[in-house]
Amino acid sequence: MRNTIFILVLLLIPVNLYGLEVAVSVKGLESQLRDNVLVYLSIEQEKNRTSLNQARLRLLHDKAESEIREALKPFGFFKPSIISKLEQQEQRFQATYTIQSGPAVKIVEVDFQVSGEGREDPRVSKVFPLKTGDVLDQSLYDGAKQSLLSDTIEQGYLDAKYLQHRILVDTVSDTATISLHLDTGMRLRFGEARFNQDVMDADYLARYVPFNTGDPFSQEALLNLQGQLTDSEYFKRVEVISRRDQVEGDRVPVDINLKPNKKNRYRIGLGYSTDTGPRLTLDWKNRRIGRRGHRMRTEFQISEPISSISSEYVIPLERPTEDYLRLGASYEHFNSDTNQGDRALVNLTHSVSLDRGWRRSLGLEYTYEDYQVGSQEGKARLLVPSVDWLRIKSDRKQRIEKGKRLNFRIEGASDAVLSSTSYFQLYASGKDIRALGDGAWRLLSRLELGATWAEDFTELPPSKRFFAGGDNTVRGFGYQDLGPEDEADDVIGGRYLAVGSLEIDRHISGKWSGALFVDAGNAYDQDYDSETAYGVGLGLRWQSPVGPVRFDVASGRVEDEQHWRLHVVVGPEL
Repeated sequence: MRNTIFILVLLLIPVNLYGLEVAVSVKGLESQLRDNVLVYLSIEQEKNRTSLNQARLRLLHDKAESEIREALKPFGFFKPSIISKLEQQEQRFQATYTIQSGPAVKIVEVDFQVSGEGREDPRVSKVFPLKTGDVLDQSLYDGAKQSLLSDTIEQGYLDAKYLQHRILVDTVSDTATISLHLDTGMRLRFGEARFNQDVMDADYLARYVPFNTGDPFSQEALLNLQGQLTDSEYFKRVEVISRRDQVEGDRVPVDINLKPNKKNRYRIGLGYSTDTGPRLTLDWKNRRIGRRGHRMRTEFQISEPISSISSEYVIPLERPTEDYLRLGASYEHFNSDTNQGDRALVNLTHSVSLDRGWRRSLGLEYTYEDYQVGSQEGKARLLVPSVDWLRIKSDRKQRIEKGKRLNFRIEGASDAVLSSTSYFQLYASGKDIRALGDGAWRLLSRLELGATWAEDFTELPPSKRFFAGGDNTVRGFGYQDLGPEDEADDVIGGRYLAVGSLEIDRHISGKWSGALFVDAGNAYDQDYDSETAYGVGLGLRWQSPVGPVRFDVASGRVEDEQHWRLHVVVGPEL
């Protein structure tokens, strides 16, 4: 029994008590050199191993000097001065390496030559980035060498290679010469693009091909083709293969192997936000109607303030990924604290991609709305032409460090053309996200502005008025709780909108971050009372598998009234 207890006690002793306690210190070097030395040092890599004994430790210490020399060579230091010391206090050891890097090796000659068909091509670089007088840095040399070769291949010289690549170092004079000879070979061009599938019209698929037969071969063009075909959702698997084994002259044929996706996709979704409460969504998408790329989507959504059913039919045009027509129809029933009623509409939209990431949409909408807002009741018919510009740009999908969203819209209607009232409206919004310092901190800012000119504001339906308050405007207030009020203190919306927000967040750990924010603004109208509202608060952010989730606790204040509200939102940051 006593032996059993002794064995159990030994097993419960922390494992690190069996090994040596070792600390490693590197002095005299700047951080980049020191970090590289620590990567090379075996004593640093093995110091926490439980099997490490004194004999092994002294062997590693003896190797350290040669490892330090190897660690410094890539940065151009070949003659360092090293003082090594290993001190022991009982089971604790301190290894200290004091280093002077010595003179840096300077480049005295760069022999860079280009031969082959690309010798006369201005798109192939004839200059090596490292030059005479630079300190020899092996990492910069390797990166520049690989970048030059990759850029040459991307220009269509698929057989490009280095005939000679070497660095000669003279440790006596602390100088180096670089010799680099690049042979581009022949420039290859695209041959025939061959689609292997049986569900789509070949002429239609050819619109996705971003190159013509005879264009210089480009790997980037093939990657773009693969990405666009994948994003189309027509196909479950997309393989784009350059057939180097079938080159004829300078032409490389391309095979595009496609496996069809299922025609129909069905989804049931549950969501929640404090604006809408619990939300049920039923979604049906027909990915392929016929062989010319038409598609259709129908969605049914149920929530407390808004329930709707909508359908859209999309017809791709000459550039399927950039240019399309969309026919839509929807019916909405709204029942918020602010307004109640029903709205039906049909619309036609032509959307086209412009330069620098912009998308322009020209729309024509006919809507019928039966509404009650405050004490105002009415029925409105509107034929609304509109133009909308949208640009979204970000460096990533999760925890964006640099991103921007801009939106501008112009719309209006006239009682002389199938409409019950006349109005003209301008709207603009923007959101900016940028990292601060090393990216742990971020600054998020947003701004919304709107203005409406109407002959009779009371005849304008609530869908065309401005409201504020809620998860994405002024936090601390409920959905559409802010805006001009009538004599009964009911919020009825306004002609104008001005809302802004500043938020700073910091990464905490893993997928979590915290935030501080301030919001301000309201909807306004010269004929009704409306004061600027403010919201301040704290938030938590979680990068969930389905997208960012925001938890905000906000205090809202307007005039002498103060409100507290919890906001929960699932959705993209831009």
